[in-house]
Amino acid sequence: MSYERVLLPVSGKHAGERALKALSQARKLDPKEIVLLHAVAPSVGSPMPNITSDQQDPSVKAEALLAPLAAELDNAGIPYQRVVRAGLPVETIVDVAKETAAEAIVMFSDGRDDLADKLFGSITEHVLRNTPLPVLVVRQ
Repeated sequence: MSYERVLLPVSGKHAGERALKALSQARKLDPKEIVLLHAVAPSVGSPMPNITSDQQDPSVKAEALLAPLAAELDNAGIPYQRVVRAGLPVETIVDVAKETAAEAIVMFSDGRDDLADKLFGSITEHVLRNTPLPVLVVRQ
């Protein structure tokens, strides 16, 4: 099955090799276009929602996260979009999937839950519950 457009959310937690592994799986869906998304979550207690706790410019950090994936797609000749959006990851992923008319979402999960995941559920779990789209979860 081939998809017109696949959404690939990329977090700082899953950058590098993990993101490239998720990209590899997204490419297996034979999409005509891949949407690379990085959601910039507001810091807890931050008076300015787009300033992260390490004070690095969120757009610079996002560009650094997406650059290796964009290079892979350039080398493969696969069209892509880069989307950087401020907001909570789950809501942003679901919203961008709708806005870009994505037909599937590919997400990386390390399979480990920290305390917050145990109390509130993981981002992947929440996306699964909040989208009608197929979600491919790539594990370690």
